[in-house]
Amino acid sequence: MKMRAISLFVAVAVLAGCDDPPTAELDAAKQALDAARDVEAEQFAANEYAAAQRAYSEAEATTNAEAERFFLFKDFEQARAQIADAKTKAMRAETSAQAEKTRQRESAQAVIVAARDAVTAAYTSLEEAPSGKGTEADIEELRAELSSAEADLDAAEAALDSDNFSGAESLAESADQKATEVADGVMVAVDKYHELVEKMRPWYERI
Repeated sequence: MKMRAISLFVAVAVLAGCDDPPTAELDAAKQALDAARDVEAEQFAANEYAAAQRAYSEAEATTNAEAERFFLFKDFEQARAQIADAKTKAMRAETSAQAEKTRQRESAQAVIVAARDAVTAAYTSLEEAPSGKGTEADIEELRAELSSAEADLDAAEAALDSDNFSGAESLAESADQKATEVADGVMVAVDKYHELVEKMRPWYERI
């Protein structure tokens, strides 16, 4: 009877102390980390993603160490807490990356729109500029510069589509600067044209 009671106690203790490894929880944390990586958290939320990676590695190590222990009773309570922390940090990294990508995209789009307006305005002023009287070469040079600005804008749009937001913004700023230089150049060409016209007027018309 006594041996039966001992056996029953051991069986209950084994059942109570037997703790299966939190494999499903660890897989869920890994999936959360993968989801963060898929939205480029390494680039757009580097600190948060690094923290999530460290937390996951620690949780995985704790889980494996406990599973490999040569003891009858295994306790994965610490591992579960670390896994939950890793999953939370991975989800935070994903959210931060998505928010940062949106912010950078909107910023680049705004610069592109402004540059596009500047190029359009420069084209208008260039078309309205008087040509001739020694300004033909100046106008042609300004047209070439404006074509270069247009090419920069096309490259900026392509960079934006590739999620290269810093590159898109830089190219758009280059286009905007060129458009501004063209607009200034048109004003100079117009002044030059009027000066030449004035010089070519007969002396008696200038009296």
